Amino acid sequence: MMSFECECGNKTAMFATGDRDEHGREFIEIEDDDRLTFTIGDKSVLFRCSFCGYTYRLEQIG
Repeated sequence: MMSFECECGNKTAMFATGDRDEHGREFIEIEDDDRLTFTIGDKSVLFRCSFCGYTYRLEQIG
């Protein structure tokens, strides 16, 4: 399980679904998608807290 905690205190978790892709990587889902939204771009993923609106950017390396 992976977890997310915003600066405002909002917490949510991502859990494994048990399903895997052709490379053996397991899919994850957000525990409560009302607390966190994400947008996938070309070189980064944006995570936005639904409580305070703060946005975090996870950039692709390499």
